[in-house]
Amino acid sequence: MPVRDRLLNVIKREFEPLRFATEMLARAAKKTPRAARNWLSGTNAPDAEALIELMASSNAIAAEVERLVAERRKAREEEECPGSNSGFAGSSGSERMTGHHHLST
Repeated sequence: MPVRDRLLNVIKREFEPLRFATEMLARAAKKTPRAARNWLSGTNAPDAEALIELMASSNAIAAEVERLVAERRKAREEEECPGSNSGFAGSSGSERMTGHHHLST
């Protein structure tokens, strides 16, 4: 299932059962009720800022995002050349990257 669909499904599971789902979702994400309605209907997905707010307000949403990240990391590790000691295919062991990668701005 695509990442977007998994994210929208967990948002729906968390908020659709609530009496004022749209309003509560909008408040949790610090966005408009219209945006929340679009997420619940599957028309749009939350932007990064809204996603962070939702993760802060819902353990289930945070856990799903963490699962998605873990799956993506595992897939990247499996793409590496078997037997390679490096973090990237084609690099020497002295160039091995460990930990998290950060993009400069």
